Amino acid sequence: MDDLGQGATSVPAAPQNLHAGRTVMADGLSELPEGSAGYATAITASSAGMFATTLRSRRARQKSALSPLRWLPRFVMGRSSTDKVIGAQVDMSQLWLSVPRRTLRKSRRKSLGQQQREFDSDLLGNACSQAATWPDGMRLMVSLEDDQAPDGDFNGRLNAVLQNSGFPVSRLDLVFQESGLAQDDKETCYTLSALRDQGCQIFLGGFGSAPSSLSLLRERAMGGLLDGVQFDVSMLTPSGMCWQQSGDAPVLDEGAMLFYRAALDAVKALGLKVRGVGVDSADLLSFVQKVGCVEASGTVLATPETTAQITERFEETAGRPRRRRMARTAEGL
Repeated sequence: MDDLGQGATSVPAAPQNLHAGRTVMADGLSELPEGSAGYATAITASSAGMFATTLRSRRARQKSALSPLRWLPRFVMGRSSTDKVIGAQVDMSQLWLSVPRRTLRKSRRKSLGQQQREFDSDLLGNACSQAATWPDGMRLMVSLEDDQAPDGDFNGRLNAVLQNSGFPVSRLDLVFQESGLAQDDKETCYTLSALRDQGCQIFLGGFGSAPSSLSLLRERAMGGLLDGVQFDVSMLTPSGMCWQQSGDAPVLDEGAMLFYRAALDAVKALGLKVRGVGVDSADLLSFVQKVGCVEASGTVLATPETTAQITERFEETAGRPRRRRMARTAEGL
């Protein structure tokens, strides 16, 4: 445990080559033998093929590059006041409009897991670089798409991202999928333990939508490897398939409210925090306040913001004077 945990956090990791195969090497070419015209023709065709391959690879990278990030402010919840901002999370739904999930499944050279890891690394790198200018105390939250994270090499990749961006791990919060946290091996436990020891908070995403197991939450909570769960309150809205006797459909599904309130009480009994996401109406805001969510985000609190907008919000919260921007960037258009 000491070797893996210490190596993942204390020993600087060399930057990983997260995009293998980007450069075409020409070491294998030899000098042209004299008196061999056919050989020259073969070399010319080979060079043209390598150039075409490199050009296609470069264009593919340009098409799959991340768009400017969008952020959702994170608010501390209370019975009456919700105006305290503690940071922001990457708004994945806005990001996927530019980077459709289906594009991750078309590659023939890379597995889906490898593509998810590369996407998460790119997302973390962009988010940490932009969040490095935030005032002290503002926390960054990133939801990861790789359903196998955290794997044994996760902390090494994260160390490279943090070294390049200068963002402190103590102000980073990560949301992992249930399948990743459910991996019952020592490497997963060491990785999570090393992250939490340095101040990184760990949340389970998709609570209530995925087939979450309370026994998994109990094991991870009692083992000190989990800080909380992320609950999408939009599941409380009734679907059009719900049966009702007469009248208009209720704003929120009463049965779902009773069920999830009890489930969230069980989560809090384990000493875990509950984050409410998808808070897009006043009724949903009232629910997260009554159920005891410590934090929430959604359009009823604040709409997605650009990096410039979220930075300006943080500066006003920290009491810094507003900086006058002399020119508009492409991100704000």
